[in-house]
Amino acid sequence: MKNLDFTRINMSRVFFISDLHFGHKNLSGLRGMDSDTFDTLIIDNWNKIVSKRDIVYVLGDITMENHRSIPAYLSQLNGIIRIVGGNHDTRQCCDAIRNMGITIMGCLEYKGFICTHIPIHPHELDGYYRGNIHGHIHNPDVDLGESYFNVVCERIGYAPMLFDEIEAKFTGRKDKPHGFHNK
Repeated sequence: MKNLDFTRINMSRVFFISDLHFGHKNLSGLRGMDSDTFDTLIIDNWNKIVSKRDIVYVLGDITMENHRSIPAYLSQLNGIIRIVGGNHDTRQCCDAIRNMGITIMGCLEYKGFICTHIPIHPHELDGYYRGNIHGHIHNPDVDLGESYFNVVCERIGYAPMLFDEIEAKFTGRKDKPHGFHNK
């Protein structure tokens, strides 16, 4: 009898990423490449690791307030996409996302973590959540401490990151005295 990997056949994997900013010309300086190059990089990386049954939570900022381009970008991506709105996801962007049949929400609780676009205040974590998975902060020098994990795409290799890997990093931080940079 053949050994089958039932975890890949029957179970979807869960990924997180944020701040795709598809088509955003002004991010070329921060990302070190033009927007067409990083758009293609994100799409290619995403589709290499995400299967059609996998779930990807995008924690905000699909584009830079360009609602007309959202269907063209999101339709190229594998998996089941769910979105937490970001500060650049305007009402028109949210409408475009909903019109594609994609779930969009203000925040998400997932396996004890609060998942937001903008990091939440530390007092909101105490006793309520295991940590905050977030986006929004592009600056690699900003470290919010051991209760936070930033999934801005340029900080995680321009590809969605498995929840299991994020969770393992939270678990591994307990030994680190001064917070954690997700590098």
